[in-house]
Amino acid sequence: MCLETVRCLEDAIVETPIEADMGLILGIGFPTFRGGALRYIDSIGVKAFCDIADKYRELGDAYQPTEKMVAKAAAGGKYYG
Repeated sequence: MCLETVRCLEDAIVETPIEADMGLILGIGFPTFRGGALRYIDSIGVKAFCDIADKYRELGDAYQPTEKMVAKAAAGGKYYG
């Protein structure tokens, strides 16, 4: 779900991280205390999330971080701020 949210942001299906996260919280009941998928990724670190996702490489492309996400991780970036 987190990776699909990243893809939605990158594909301009949603315009901002908060729009995506609020949609998840209010629309499908994503745990409020996590703040949404993108806030969750930021809380553990984009690089750490990419490292976790990499463990599932054999399951296919849907489980892999996007190129932009990998670049954000390498630059120490976040989705918020």
